[in-house]
Amino acid sequence: MKKKAFVRSIVLVVVVALMIVALTGCKAQSGTLNWGTDPTYAPFEYTDENNKPTGFDVELMEAIAAKMGKTSNLTSGAFDGLLLALKGKKFDAVCAAMTITPDRQEEVLFSMPYYRADMGIMYNPAKNDITRPEDLEGKTVGVQTGTTGEIDAKLITGVRVQSYPDIQLATQDLENGKVDAVVNDFPVCAAYASTHPTLKVIDTTSIAGQDLRQLYGIAVRKDDTQLKNDIDAALLKVVADGTYAALYKKYFLVDPPYLPPYN
Repeated sequence: MKKKAFVRSIVLVVVVALMIVALTGCKAQSGTLNWGTDPTYAPFEYTDENNKPTGFDVELMEAIAAKMGKTSNLTSGAFDGLLLALKGKKFDAVCAAMTITPDRQEEVLFSMPYYRADMGIMYNPAKNDITRPEDLEGKTVGVQTGTTGEIDAKLITGVRVQSYPDIQLATQDLENGKVDAVVNDFPVCAAYASTHPTLKVIDTTSIAGQDLRQLYGIAVRKDDTQLKNDIDAALLKVVADGTYAALYKKYFLVDPPYLPPYN
């Protein structure tokens, strides 16, 4: 009896061990790509009439997840808190029209760039004549907190910078005459101005001698190199099969002037 009990104990231990291995393996090979964004930044990420997140980044991440054999699961949050939430493991990636900068690269690991954007200055030509960044001197400029637009606007001598938690509030104040201009990524400004004919946008690649051409990346945690590599490989597949170009034209109404990977 003791011998049989001993054998049964060994079998039980083996079964439990196998179950633990199986469960751990399932977790490591999760079928979901959990990621975060701030859906207040059309046409990259925003909510539609049914309050459902959509946009270029949203559909791109869905396509990337599909190429990885996963489903896309989006969590919304304020832009300036996304990287903190990423590092706190609230999700595993961030895709939010986020410019790859040296400061951010100290915090997180970025995928290969998936989008190139210049800086835009949006204004009402009936109230202001703005043809270059220097024309903003002495004016009040709306920007989004934590963005490169905020950083760039502060480079211009004599500009009063008004920061907002999201860019929609800044554009509303522009229309209401509370600010003279909005400095933000050109494609976002252009998308907004396309449905607000009283507004105009100029495209600039330089402010105060600074090169403003920007590349967006998908952020993951510093030690998540495998996920970064998987996202890169999936992005290249999305480009190769034409999905990227189709999404670009859907949301920006033109063919993409550049395709990942960027040289």
